[in-house]
Amino acid sequence: MNRIEVKPNWKLYSWLAAASVILYVLVQVLPATAGAFFGTGAEQVIAKSEAERRAAAFLTEQFGDTPQSVHAFHQSDKLLYGYLAKEKLSEDYADRYDREFPTDTYQVTSTLPGGNGEELYVYVHMENGSVVGWHKPHATEAELPEPEQRIAAAVDFAASRGFDRDSVKAQKQLTREGDVRLDVIGKAIGEAKLSLLIGTELQGGRVIVTRYAPAFEVPADYEAYVDEQDSLASSLSLFGSTLMSLVLFILAVIYAALYRKHTSFARGWLLAAIFLGFYLINNFNMIDGLAASFGEMENARTVALVGMIVQSFITVVMAAAVYFSLVGGDGLWRSMGWQLWPRSSEKGYGEHIWNSMKLGYMLAFILLAVQTVILLILENATDAWSTTDVMQSPYNFAAPWLFPLLAWCAAISEEAVFRFFAIGLLKKWLRSTFVAALIPTVIWALGHVTYAIYPSTTRLIELTILGLLFSYFFLRFGLAAVIFAHAIFDSIMMAISLMFLGQPVNIVLGIVYIVLPVGIAAALRRLDKRKGRKPPFTVPPSTLQ
Repeated sequence: MNRIEVKPNWKLYSWLAAASVILYVLVQVLPATAGAFFGTGAEQVIAKSEAERRAAAFLTEQFGDTPQSVHAFHQSDKLLYGYLAKEKLSEDYADRYDREFPTDTYQVTSTLPGGNGEELYVYVHMENGSVVGWHKPHATEAELPEPEQRIAAAVDFAASRGFDRDSVKAQKQLTREGDVRLDVIGKAIGEAKLSLLIGTELQGGRVIVTRYAPAFEVPADYEAYVDEQDSLASSLSLFGSTLMSLVLFILAVIYAALYRKHTSFARGWLLAAIFLGFYLINNFNMIDGLAASFGEMENARTVALVGMIVQSFITVVMAAAVYFSLVGGDGLWRSMGWQLWPRSSEKGYGEHIWNSMKLGYMLAFILLAVQTVILLILENATDAWSTTDVMQSPYNFAAPWLFPLLAWCAAISEEAVFRFFAIGLLKKWLRSTFVAALIPTVIWALGHVTYAIYPSTTRLIELTILGLLFSYFFLRFGLAAVIFAHAIFDSIMMAISLMFLGQPVNIVLGIVYIVLPVGIAAALRRLDKRKGRKPPFTVPPSTLQ
């Protein structure tokens, strides 16, 4: 009886949702906010503009020139952060080393006047604002001191930074770029050992330090494992999700044409347009994130802009896939006698949307709790861990308050393609509803394995389970309910990230995003009531079988 009249057990789902909220808050939200509420002494993150000001002042002092331009990214040592998380050493590192060697910094890219437009990089501590590293690439070999002079200057500089000369004297060597690497004895966290990369050049007859890059180098076997997992994730995502999604797009176009008598090509354009508009906004909102992922690459922001322009063309194709999936899926389901997406012209549409919104909140809370339990089990069973991803960092968004719009992009596109169309198509082909739900769920889950969570199969397991629950709710309550549930599910997590940035405006906007579905559903219900009487909604006999 998968039709819009089916009513959920409101009492049961209300109790499940309430219990889920308690679990999610206790396990996920409170630990992350403990510092803010219980005074652990954590400092506030400084503004990008302040990091840029401090970097500019440092460059003027270090090289005698005021920079022409400065631009800050959030940068992170992904390998070290992940290693610390895996080995449960994050708190120990924060206590012992974070003030001098933070895993996360502002990378301030700068240019000096009269320097051929070459870029310099200054690394600023995100909380205390101190300069913790920098790099001015060498212009010519002629500017380099003699090797022994470079080594002596590097040791002298290390000593000026508080390092014991004896701890670095026996561990010095030159890199291919001519910089000096000093392995510091006695500075380690787990098996990760501290090394200093120090570059020097001659300027006006004196030796200037052009590079200071302290870093804890993770064990070789850990780095090899991460590389192997990243390669596996890329392959799984490409062949298991991207190519299969392309196949689904082609099939959606075909079935939209084949089943056009059961649907209308006027259906789905608005949802596809919302997806396209929000996703394009997100693309250009993330330019700094993409640039940060390139590290110290010249003209990184320009390359990132070109990359996002290319991505925008891909986004248009994705929007077309959403549109044809909605049209083709509607035709497929109605041809089989299932009414999983009512038309606005059908009686009961407004109330259906309103009830779908209410149910969406309950399902979202339940799914958040299920996700929490899955991740806890996987963390203990497989030692799963996560690391940073500067592409997704809210500090790298041009407008962080726009980021939660992506929740609606994911909800509309993924429910349209992998639930509404793909399950409908496979249910048409196969007898088993479970298999019809499982195959597109796995394809959907494979599209998320490149996230910074290890082992790479962690998200495959997690999202296969969640995807099957989404599929059940879709077949039980219809498309609108799972779009709301998916959007609320993602909005809650994204809104919390936004609120963690601090400032009243971010907190208010985070709350607005969480309650936004209520306003959308209320507006649609009110609009539906204004339309007056409609033809009665009838359920084809095959639906009741």
